[in-house]
Amino acid sequence: MSTDAFALLGLCRRAAMDAEEVRSAFQKVGAAQHPDHAEASEKADRAAGFTSLNEAQAMLSSPCRRLRHLLELLYPATAAARTGAVMDDEMMDLFSLTGAAVQQAQSVLSRKQQAGSALARAMLAAEEMQAQEAIESALTRIESARDFLRAAMEGIDSTLASCGDASVALQSAAARAGFLEKWHQQLRNAFAGFFDAG
Repeated sequence: MSTDAFALLGLCRRAAMDAEEVRSAFQKVGAAQHPDHAEASEKADRAAGFTSLNEAQAMLSSPCRRLRHLLELLYPATAAARTGAVMDDEMMDLFSLTGAAVQQAQSVLSRKQQAGSALARAMLAAEEMQAQEAIESALTRIESARDFLRAAMEGIDSTLASCGDASVALQSAAARAGFLEKWHQQLRNAFAGFFDAG
């Protein structure tokens, strides 16, 4: 079993958690653990401890990683089973929407890079705008799905508080969070490509 990141930061084990809460807990615990506030003989131990705190903050700041960690801590057998995630219709639609938007962006960027003149690049402006709008539309849908996921995480916390079994819901939420994080990053990278290409 991995180290309990929640315990390291002095936080209760919960699915729903915002980044500010994690950052605040890290700052509080990290200030006391920072190697700069230690005697020379303690610096190495403090540095290792501070590294663990940084890793805990990174883990709990990511909904996907936090949910997987919580699953490992509370339901190790379920976590170890690593059953495949079943995507519902909404997630399949998001998968298709994300893939189409990224492909559209890549196609426009490829043609823009191959364009031999400023005029040829300018002629792609309308397509570039359409590709950017497709990315923004997909990002908006992903944000809506993230809102739904946050509500699901609050439901998981309610189940846990009442000593109910949340293993299936937690596993499903972890898988959903993983897909959403991946797709969000792909869309952000595709969008950034328009500015990197100049």
